[in-house]
Amino acid sequence: MANRIKVPKLEASSFRGWAFVLLAGTLLAAVALVSGGGFSFGTAPATGVTGCTMTVLPDQLNVRSSPGTGLAPVGTLSRGTEVDAERGVVTNGFRKLTGGDRWALNESLAATQGSVC
Repeated sequence: MANRIKVPKLEASSFRGWAFVLLAGTLLAAVALVSGGGFSFGTAPATGVTGCTMTVLPDQLNVRSSPGTGLAPVGTLSRGTEVDAERGVVTNGFRKLTGGDRWALNESLAATQGSVC
């Protein structure tokens, strides 16, 4: 008879305490590493759908829900990230990004080669 792998029965007590927190944290870290890591709230890869694709210049760039600094950032973008932007939509020095109310400091973005922004 071959050795069998025995899976412990999951009970409510299995999901309590620091052991569960450690296990959940390890699993989430593994998923983040496999998916490329980084924090990019609400950011999809650039598709070029608008004809204006921008590249992030600083290490971190705040994304805001309005064209100004009055509200807290809703996310960040990392250096080298390419994002789609609306053509010619710049208000108060902030460029409108695609995907809802998303604005980033225009001077921290550069048009990618072949883009018309």
